[in-house]
Amino acid sequence: MITKVELKNWRSHLESKFEFSPGTNILLGKIGSGKSSVLDAICFAFFGTFPNLQTKKIKLDDVIMRKPVEKNKAEVEIHFQVDGKNYSVKRIIEKGKGTSYSEVREDGKLLEAPNTQRVTEIVEEILKVDYELFSKAIYSEQNALDYFLTIPKGQRMKKIDELLAIDKFEKARASSVSLANKIEDRMHGIEDAIKQIDEEELKKNISELEDSIKKLTLEKESLEKEFEKVYEERRILEKELQDLKKIEENLEILKMEKRGEESALEEIMKAIRLIEETTKGFSKESLQTSLKELENDIEKLEEELKQKKESYEKLFSDISQAKSKINFLKEEKISKLEQSLNEKIGIKKEIENLLSITGENIDQQIKEKKEEIEKVNSEISSINTTIKDLNSFIQHLSSSENKCPVCESVLTPERKNFLIKQKQDQLKKLEDKLGNLIMSRQNLTEILNKLENSAKSISEMYLQIKDLQEVQKELENSEKVLVELNSFIMQAEKNFAIVKSDLEQLEKQIKEEENKKRKYEILLIQFEDLEEKKKRSEELKLRIEEIKKKIEEEELKLKGKDLAKMEEILKQIISKESEIKTKLQSYGSFIQEKELRKKENEEKLKDLEKQKKEIKRLEVLVRDLKIFSLALEETQVELRRDFVEAVNYAMNKLWNTLYPYQDFVSIRLNAEEGDYILQLQGRDGTWVNVEGNVSGGERSIACLALRIAFALALAPQLRILVLDEPTANLDAKAISELTLTLRERINEFIDQTFLITHQPELEDAATGSIYMLEREKEKDEPTRVVKVD
Repeated sequence: MITKVELKNWRSHLESKFEFSPGTNILLGKIGSGKSSVLDAICFAFFGTFPNLQTKKIKLDDVIMRKPVEKNKAEVEIHFQVDGKNYSVKRIIEKGKGTSYSEVREDGKLLEAPNTQRVTEIVEEILKVDYELFSKAIYSEQNALDYFLTIPKGQRMKKIDELLAIDKFEKARASSVSLANKIEDRMHGIEDAIKQIDEEELKKNISELEDSIKKLTLEKESLEKEFEKVYEERRILEKELQDLKKIEENLEILKMEKRGEESALEEIMKAIRLIEETTKGFSKESLQTSLKELENDIEKLEEELKQKKESYEKLFSDISQAKSKINFLKEEKISKLEQSLNEKIGIKKEIENLLSITGENIDQQIKEKKEEIEKVNSEISSINTTIKDLNSFIQHLSSSENKCPVCESVLTPERKNFLIKQKQDQLKKLEDKLGNLIMSRQNLTEILNKLENSAKSISEMYLQIKDLQEVQKELENSEKVLVELNSFIMQAEKNFAIVKSDLEQLEKQIKEEENKKRKYEILLIQFEDLEEKKKRSEELKLRIEEIKKKIEEEELKLKGKDLAKMEEILKQIISKESEIKTKLQSYGSFIQEKELRKKENEEKLKDLEKQKKEIKRLEVLVRDLKIFSLALEETQVELRRDFVEAVNYAMNKLWNTLYPYQDFVSIRLNAEEGDYILQLQGRDGTWVNVEGNVSGGERSIACLALRIAFALALAPQLRILVLDEPTANLDAKAISELTLTLRERINEFIDQTFLITHQPELEDAATGSIYMLEREKEKDEPTRVVKVD
């Protein structure tokens, strides 16, 4: 029994929860409210798929909510009871990833996670129902109540066989028949092969080969004994020859060694005579004394040389430093000082030229020019005021009034014109004077600017030549230092030449003393070498005597031995041994070839016996397979008969309950011409096919009865029925009878029914939970689940 279902982001369900009880549970709502989605979710929770997904009408991502808000994952969870135990299954879908997590629990304990396939297998074991059986027998999809009748004729038995798993028996039967045929073909092939073999001829060949092998083996054993005797003779002779050859080799080595030692002794004696000639007139002791004196003299000379080198290096360093200073003074300091002094003298001359033009009292001249400009500016301002007043007076007189603007007395036209002319003459004179004053101010301003620029230039130039005397003094001092440095270099170079000459003389003297020292050292080495060579010559003489004795001993061992004759005898023995060996190999090949032929014949004989036994085994196997095939065929017939009887029994118990009229009194599933046909029985006892012979309502009720019967026959342990919109083509009376059946009569057969409908009148069929599913589809709202009390 299913107790609870939870949906999250599943199609139009944002977060919906359902609790179900035994009896008829109803999901009621308009088309598009999300009713069928609940059944799809139940199927998916159990088996990881549902019909529309299985047939690829939709993709798995399509079940994840898109409206009103697009979600990335969806979740379904179902709780159910089987045999007194509580189970739950949860599955999570992620967009683009498919089912990302699955789990199954028993009484809260986790049985499996997160493997989707393994979870499905465990659920099928618990329910004892797989997806195919659930979707075809228990779960009636919307508009698929008549699924059985939509299966084409001739294929219904095959489809039901698949649900009953009878098709597996047929596959097994066909496989056993095919296997029996193959085994018979193989058996006939073996029999044909046996007929081609002569068993008596094989046994005769084996006996003849055994006699031949025995004879060849005796002959081979005789040859092997002869071979062993010859082999031993060869081995002894080879050993003796090997030892004698080794003595010969040792003898030759000793002779070569004797010649080498004698040659070495001769070379040493020549060297001794040469050394004695070279050291004639010297003694080792006198040479050692002279060598010591020379070493002391060289040490003193090297000390003196060291001091001279230090003087040489110091003079060289002093001269280099002095030359560097001279170069610096000439190229850097004096040159720059001369350049700076010349520039400052030039600037001084420029100052004198400017002063000769401007005069010595340039500041006083600037002051006077500024006062003159100020005086002219004052006059210009006064004239501008007067001109303004005159213009105002003339403007007033030129108006229509005839009053004097000063005294306000009445003016005649003549007087008015006279005054205007008089004022205009005054204005002309003032404007001329103003122009002269402006010109004068411009000239004065230019003179002032020149004086100020000259004063500024003179001031800047005075700053530039303020250190003139210091530069001149520094130049004189640098030239004095340059003279002193040149004098120092002349004297230092003279001393440097003297020291260099002394240094060369000392180096020459030391070289002569060292050559003499090397000569004495060589003589001393020769004295030591002479002693060593005399000692070595005595050792060589003793070694030569030892070698002579060994040569005599080895020659004694070879006395009376003819190696050439012995080698000739060995060749004859080896040839005989090779001849016997070749014969042995031939005997071996003959025996091996006959053994191989004997083995081949024995194998053929053995294989013949094996094939005879195989024929007997295959005959038994074919008989057993034929018996097994017949048993499978009878089992299929028996299972189909039992299934039809169970379905017809259930349908007839349901028919009078489901069908409200009396024109059809019975219903059956009949097997005709290797297929199933659904039939109704009229009052007169005549059976008619449901297809094409009854109304749509009668057809729907017949299909409903068949659906319930299938659920009872195919999944009796589950006792669950799922009906999605089962009332198509039913009239009001049939719907009323269906309501009554679901409420009062079906509980005898089914423990829990799920009814999906949009018809409110079916609400009366409920004996379990009723849920109203509401949704404003045009507003893309999620489904609202309301439990009806």
